[in-house]
Amino acid sequence: EGGIKGRFWDRRVDVEASGYRMDFNNLVTAVSIGGLPGLINAGKERFQGFESGVAFFPVRDVVARVTYSFHDARFRDFIQDFDGTPTQLAGNRLEMSARHLAAFGVTYAPERGILAGVDFYYTGSRFLNKRNTAQAEGFPAVGISAGYRMPRWELRVDARNLGDRRDPVAESELGDAQYYLLPSRRVEASFTWHF
Repeated sequence: EGGIKGRFWDRRVDVEASGYRMDFNNLVTAVSIGGLPGLINAGKERFQGFESGVAFFPVRDVVARVTYSFHDARFRDFIQDFDGTPTQLAGNRLEMSARHLAAFGVTYAPERGILAGVDFYYTGSRFLNKRNTAQAEGFPAVGISAGYRMPRWELRVDARNLGDRRDPVAESELGDAQYYLLPSRRVEASFTWHF
């Protein structure tokens, strides 16, 4: 793993990038055994990719951020029994592992006064199963925030997943072909007091 980080243009732009490659043996993954949740040794895997981000400070109290990452998570040697047939999964992508992730956001956050922000996220396609026969398409998500800040306290409201997307984002340990979905649209209010 390695990376670089830098600050440019009179400290108005922060840039960072990193790359990685990891070979992993004996990863434990969830599996359905006779209709019941269980665990299995997934043999050998390789995780590789890179992550990058840029933060831009155009004017005081405003920051714009953009991030992008590429992840390639694959089985290297893993045989699993599917309906009585041992199947070699080497070369297949790990299920629920998105290759592309991206985000963009703009935040206005002075030391006191009105706060505001908007964030856009993108999660790329991912396979829903180890055999890589069922693919879920990528999806976007949007969030906004607003509030008011004083030296001793802060009041804010955050709205997440405004488009109310319910895409599968993680595999459930409860059984085969069962998934946790992206949390539905929600609005959260918070009040913070600093002692």
